Amino acid sequence: MISIRKYQLLSIASFLTVFLTICVLNTAFAQVVPGEESENFDLQVLLTNEQAFEIAFPGSDQVKREKTWVTDEQRLAIGEICQQTIEDRRFNFYVGKKGSQVLGYALIDHMIGKSFPITFITILNVDGTVRDVEIMVYREPRGWEVKYESFLKQFFGRNAQSDYREINSITGATLSVRAITRGVSKAAAAYKVIYLDKKK
Repeated sequence: MISIRKYQLLSIASFLTVFLTICVLNTAFAQVVPGEESENFDLQVLLTNEQAFEIAFPGSDQVKREKTWVTDEQRLAIGEICQQTIEDRRFNFYVGKKGSQVLGYALIDHMIGKSFPITFITILNVDGTVRDVEIMVYREPRGWEVKYESFLKQFFGRNAQSDYREINSITGATLSVRAITRGVSKAAAAYKVIYLDKKK
């Protein structure tokens, strides 16, 4: 039998455990879901992966994912080209083919705008020039103007060596513009290091 004294001590210990657990959960929840950001969350799904691939590789009969783990040397080279700190250890490029002919490459990426990630696809020609950029998922109520071709077409024809500081911003969408610009320049730089530099 448990004595009254031991029972009281166990009850106090149980109460403290539950109390501390609730405090920890409340703190964690407050950090993960800030009130202001969750209120501003506005999910806009513009393209599924399948729809994005249809735009990227029209007429293709297969789309293959090529997963590449980059070395530290490659990661630093990519960062030097696009003037960013690259944390990615792996890049998943998608290759569109029609028979044995390669139609192009694409990289789906997620870059933080103001508070939430913007999901978009950068489509590259075999020579490394940008053929198209499409916003797939947008998650904020502001800055959505970056989905329009009038903005995105500024990237068309650029490559890893292009000066992306020339990209014109959009009033009220500065952070979104910066996010897309970083992402496209990173995709072009990664393609150069992973694919083009291997052919030299």
